Amino acid sequence: MYERILVPMDGSPLAEQVLPYVSILGTAFKSSVVLLRVFDPVPPELADPEHGVYIDRLATDFRNLALEYLGGVKRSLSELGDNVTTIAHEGDAATHILNEAGKDPNTLVTMSTHGRSGITRWVLGSVADKILRAAGNTLMIIRARAQEGFAPGLVATRTERWSTSVETNNLVVPVDGSKLAEEVLPHVVALAKGLEAKVSLVRVASDRSGDGDANAYLAQVAQRLRQDGVSSVEERLLHGEPAGAILDMLQPMQGAMVAMTTRGQSGLERWVLGSVTDRMVRYSGTPVLVVRGG
Repeated sequence: MYERILVPMDGSPLAEQVLPYVSILGTAFKSSVVLLRVFDPVPPELADPEHGVYIDRLATDFRNLALEYLGGVKRSLSELGDNVTTIAHEGDAATHILNEAGKDPNTLVTMSTHGRSGITRWVLGSVADKILRAAGNTLMIIRARAQEGFAPGLVATRTERWSTSVETNNLVVPVDGSKLAEEVLPHVVALAKGLEAKVSLVRVASDRSGDGDANAYLAQVAQRLRQDGVSSVEERLLHGEPAGAILDMLQPMQGAMVAMTTRGQSGLERWVLGSVTDRMVRYSGTPVLVVRGG
């Protein structure tokens, strides 16, 4: 399903926290992996034509530095063999990420919600937010965690930092009874098979009056997954506010990944602060696979 994985990098340890998941997914799906770094345009004041320092030469130097960094990341993904390529562009990060993602609809974009490029940060409301709102591709979002000893603004030159292994053995799949929410299911089937992961189907009810119908719905979806070859499926009916109930469930889980669409019965045209998907990305400590609903 994921023939191509696009990985935007900015040289920081925070952005590199997606790499263990890239390694797992790239291996499972035999995907080609594209490492992308976007560097800022060269400030005109750095040029000094009198001494032979021209903007185009500086831009070439910046590009070479970006490619050198990406080459180190590529070497750290040696288990993926020759399936990894590197690209460096000058300009606006979100624009180049969206352009690269749009070249192939089967591209999975994996990125951190926090990264650094000079003095700027990739946060919701900035580069990551633009990608979340504009990309038609499936996304995998990791909420990066600050690492001890990391000095903000420091540009990374080595990639050993991310070598900590991760697990992805439990797919948590929120469904709300809508066809839109179920658009994630083909991805769930592919991931469950490729990663040999258990699927936890989750529905959240505001009260207990409709528990019978909710459980029947979960059983129906679970049966569909089993018929599609998913070997391990459990059904979880929760109560309360949807995002909070799911986040509480996730807290003690190890090796979990959330898989969901950006739209459910709410019919939102785009992500908004407070929506369930948005809150999963902002506050979940697990990776979140996001499928754009139709």
